[in-house]
Amino acid sequence: MSDTPSFDRPSPAVSVLHAMAGGVIVVDAAGTIVFVNDTAARLAGWGPKDWPDRAIQSLLPGVDMTPDGRAREVRLARRSGGDLWLELIVTQVADMDMVMGAALVVTLRDMTGDVRGRERTRRLANIVRRTDRGVMILDGMDRITYVNPAFTRILGYDRHEVANRDISMILSGREVDMAALHEFRDNLRGRRGFDCDLHAVSRSGKEIWLCTSVTPVSEDEAGDMGAGETIVIMSDETPAMELRTLRHDVMAALTGALEFTDVMELICQRIEAIAPDVAASIILAHDDGTAWMAGRASLPKAMADAVDGLPLGPMTGSCGATIHSGLEILTTDIDADPRWTPALRALVRPSGLMACWAVPIRLRDGTVAGSLELYFRAKREPALWHRRVVDACLQLCSLAVEQERARVRIAQLAHYDAVTGLPNRVWLREHLQTRAVRPGWCGLTLMSVDIDRFRTIGDALGQAAADEIVIGMAQRLKSVLGPGDLLTRAGQDEFIIVTGCGLTPGNRDCCIEGEGYLAVDRASVLAGALLRVTSTPFVIRDMPITSTASIGICAGRDKGHTVDLVLRHVQLAVSQARDAGGNCYRFFSAEMNRQAQDRVILSSALGDALAAGRLTLAYQPQVEPRTGRLHGVEALARWHDPVRGDISPARFIPLAEESGLIDTLGEWALRTACHQMAAWMDAGVDIPTVSVNLSAQHFRDPGLPDVIAGILAESVVPAHRLTVEITESMMIEDQERTMAAARAIRALGVGLSMDDFGTGFSNLANLASLPLSEVKIDRSFLIGLKRTGDVHSVLAAVVRIGRSLGLTVVAEGVETKRQLELLDDLDCPVVQGFLMSRPLPAELVSSWLQDWQQSHRAPAVNDSSAVPLRAMP
Repeated sequence: MSDTPSFDRPSPAVSVLHAMAGGVIVVDAAGTIVFVNDTAARLAGWGPKDWPDRAIQSLLPGVDMTPDGRAREVRLARRSGGDLWLELIVTQVADMDMVMGAALVVTLRDMTGDVRGRERTRRLANIVRRTDRGVMILDGMDRITYVNPAFTRILGYDRHEVANRDISMILSGREVDMAALHEFRDNLRGRRGFDCDLHAVSRSGKEIWLCTSVTPVSEDEAGDMGAGETIVIMSDETPAMELRTLRHDVMAALTGALEFTDVMELICQRIEAIAPDVAASIILAHDDGTAWMAGRASLPKAMADAVDGLPLGPMTGSCGATIHSGLEILTTDIDADPRWTPALRALVRPSGLMACWAVPIRLRDGTVAGSLELYFRAKREPALWHRRVVDACLQLCSLAVEQERARVRIAQLAHYDAVTGLPNRVWLREHLQTRAVRPGWCGLTLMSVDIDRFRTIGDALGQAAADEIVIGMAQRLKSVLGPGDLLTRAGQDEFIIVTGCGLTPGNRDCCIEGEGYLAVDRASVLAGALLRVTSTPFVIRDMPITSTASIGICAGRDKGHTVDLVLRHVQLAVSQARDAGGNCYRFFSAEMNRQAQDRVILSSALGDALAAGRLTLAYQPQVEPRTGRLHGVEALARWHDPVRGDISPARFIPLAEESGLIDTLGEWALRTACHQMAAWMDAGVDIPTVSVNLSAQHFRDPGLPDVIAGILAESVVPAHRLTVEITESMMIEDQERTMAAARAIRALGVGLSMDDFGTGFSNLANLASLPLSEVKIDRSFLIGLKRTGDVHSVLAAVVRIGRSLGLTVVAEGVETKRQLELLDDLDCPVVQGFLMSRPLPAELVSSWLQDWQQSHRAPAVNDSSAVPLRAMP
């Protein structure tokens, strides 16, 4: 076609069009492409030979080709695939040497990057508008230039109210939060990214917590933003902070002094504060399966009173069903739920409650302790926020319940005996302190019941058997007491009974200081009944165990007597009963109190006497009745107090044991006796042996053999010249340790004598198993020797068995010639008593021995011509 321009034909205009940076397409009046420059061809992806005679609409379908010079954005489908966004301008050209007649010139510019950038910006803007995070953009002066809809939802300000305002208008917060705001402003001025939490105030005045993330925009990143702008992204942390504050406050209450019910009330109050559309309650289960409302906030007290004591079960409302099943129960319509009985509906209807959601409160062991309920004033289900609140509070409820149970358990352990379940001494003291301020205090009678030989039974049979006896004893005591009497376990082997005299204070017969005869009579009757029920043997492991009781009674109380004083009085009374041999009762008297005070004073004086060396030893001779020879001497402690005069060993030896002075006293006696024996040996006084009494406490000390060995070495006394005496009951009570110490003492060569034989628990057969060198017959046998044939037989058996075992038998308490004759008939080897000599001071022993030998013509030890004592005048 002659009018169609040749693309290969050079011309100045074509050269100019080819050289243009943008794409150029020339179209004739028919809409056919007559020219395409290199840029346009490259943009479209078509080669130069592909353009002749193509209609412009085939390349750009649907594009308006009106030559108005207006820029249009069009999408071009590239030949190789993919789209290209172009800016297109159509103009009309009237004269062009390459075109015959009118023509259109279409200029093209690639704006794909711009379109994609705008699209990205649009998408980002859409995200910013739709996000639940508040977004602010600040200019270089920290003024707000943009806020998104979430900002308005969080703080209540729309974009017109905050435009070009300083950021401090919405971050002012409370005065206590100003430091955080100042730090925020300082970081903002530093144009560095940071995160912080701020306490802000919304447009409505509500305090809210904001978690903010601040990012400055650099010049390279700015894009459409100006350099120096800052993006602030904020999230509303108020719900999380409210839950955190709730947990903190409740934990503080749990570790503080608040009562358990106050903590439960606090939880309900805080739930209603952060979820104002609900009413909250906490219902717990008693051990008997009934309910009690431990916490409530806005619910009326009448509702709580009606719930307390309500039997829990599947048909007692949502809470009862929850506690019964252990599952959460949702009732969206209380009126339509069969689990809500008419009576239960009547409880909630006045408060306008229409729906209830109950969730079980589980403890760590999986048990259901109760339920947490949210009541709604509309027929609805709980929202996600309600579930978050309940999840947080369930853990707090469980912790509070477990802490309360632990407190109750601790109180139980502190105030009640674990074996019998009876109130203990702590509880008794508090109970008596309460009664002490009442007018009827003087009408109380206290009775202390102590189990005799309890420690011995426990050592022999074990703790389990001892517990059985304690439980059985408690049951027996309860069977005698009346409905108004109180039984407590005040110690390991002690029960205390609190009973009343039955009289009105002021009555002339009312018991004051134990002098009301009616009270004494009633207490005596009760004590007698108690002794009868306690005297029956217990059967432990198919073995009968007899365990009697000692009872002390303090009837009444005078004005000015404290609880401690009354408890001390009853202890003094029971001590008197125990000292009387047990299985009896004694009333407290003022004389007992004086005796107790004297014991304390005397104990102190004994310690002073030991320290000052005011105690001495007296020595009582032991002789052989057949020969008159001296067998040895027994060392007996004597105490002469400058104020009180001579004090009997029967008084100060028990005091030494009670006050802890017995070890010192025993070591002093051993040392003094051994040094005296050394002095006699040096002076040529022939004393074969010296015997020293030791207590059970000495034999419980594993170091006793070493102490004896040291004293012997110190005094240079041969071991065979010392004999240690121990009572029969000592060797039986703590047999294992006592036997170990006895064997070690005998290994030293020291003699070992069993004192008071026949008064304890052993029998003649036991003598063979004990490491003894001597047996001493108690003086009580000599009293009945003349009257009772059985006693004569026992003594004969002791002497006979003692001889067969190689033991020396010593009879104590010989005071008459008739007793001596009877013992001589039994062939008793050694006697001791006033008939021969009273205990002598050490300085008189030598002269007594000379007089004894001269008056009785007793020969030397190796002389076989000795004369029997019974033949002497």
